[in-house]
Amino acid sequence: MGWVAFYALVAVGLIVALAVWRKWISPWKDARELADDIVGERPPRKFLISGNPEARHVGLALEKLMDRRGDLEKRVRESESSAQTILGAMPDGLAVVDERRTVQLMNPELRRIFGIAEKVSGGTLLELVHNAAVDRLAVEAIRAQEPQRDSIELARGGSEPRELEVTAVPFGENSPDTKGAVILFRDVTHFRKVEKMRRDFVANVSHELRTPLSIFRGYLETLIDDPHQPPGELLRILEVMERHSNRLNALVEDVLSLARLESPGMELTLSDLDLPELLHVVDQFLQARLAAKQLKSHLNFPGTLPRLRADETRLQELIYNLLDNAVKYSKPGGTVFLRAEVAGDSVRISVADQGIGIPENDLPRIFERFYRADKSRSSEQSGTGLGLSIVKHIAQSHGGSVQAESELGKGTTISVVLPIAHE
Repeated sequence: MGWVAFYALVAVGLIVALAVWRKWISPWKDARELADDIVGERPPRKFLISGNPEARHVGLALEKLMDRRGDLEKRVRESESSAQTILGAMPDGLAVVDERRTVQLMNPELRRIFGIAEKVSGGTLLELVHNAAVDRLAVEAIRAQEPQRDSIELARGGSEPRELEVTAVPFGENSPDTKGAVILFRDVTHFRKVEKMRRDFVANVSHELRTPLSIFRGYLETLIDDPHQPPGELLRILEVMERHSNRLNALVEDVLSLARLESPGMELTLSDLDLPELLHVVDQFLQARLAAKQLKSHLNFPGTLPRLRADETRLQELIYNLLDNAVKYSKPGGTVFLRAEVAGDSVRISVADQGIGIPENDLPRIFERFYRADKSRSSEQSGTGLGLSIVKHIAQSHGGSVQAESELGKGTTISVVLPIAHE
């Protein structure tokens, strides 16, 4: 009986121990493992804990916590993705710095502007942009808690200097622990160039207008002071005034033409053109000018030139300006060549002269408004300085391009390439 009682007692003990294990030890052990998995960011084996209602409640609570954390992480990833998309799409460079001007965030455009490698993830503002003026601007913005603006010139390697407009906007005014600034870098090089071109254009037009107007005023004063001029002198005065009146009229017409070509709402009146016929018309129109300067013209084109889809008035103006430019700079007794040929899916119209030629350094700029390669001879020429600029705009409005070749003392060739009108 003693042994039976002992075994019965042992059995009861084991049953009690198993019950305690299943209800108190095992559930809380599972709960601990579940918590460790969540803290270690490992996927838990299970969330449902059996044997103990309290442990089961803890497991379900941890499951909800895990789900919420997953939702929060998803939202954070989406927010980060949206922020990166916005920062990547910004046309301006952006840097976020703290109170010590340590860069906390920068966008791809900032890296491009200052040549910052992708592997560089941080550093001070001065170390990254290498510009003390920008660093001082950030210091002043954070100190004064007011936006600061300045312009800097950026030159990297052998590239053309660029002008950047820098704006520093402070944040964290009411929170000393989070003070800093957002620095924006806007490339305004193009706008400054446009502004300079506008100023130069106004200055050049004023200069070109002043010359004939001064001559008019001088001769009018002469006629007022002495109306009874000898017939020969009076005729000379009137001829000079007529010549400058024509120059003034040509200048006004070219300025208006250029303004129309550059206006956003400019529309072309397109039609299918017979190019050989148009070349003949313009060539005949200039025969008097050619003869006055003892020049000959040579027209050359194949008999199977395709028809062009173009604005007839504008194309005629283009060819006229090319020929007029060649006549102006040709030597007496020379020849002006007008050619047209098929070049792939385009037509090339070329005008070549045997004139003074253009220096190589000046070739890229001859299509600028009022630009003259030979400044010493500019006063001798009767042109407005806008002809080749008008040619470039007409060609570009038709989807074409212009190019120039020249050799000093031998002449210049200006070519316009226009797309062929397809059936």
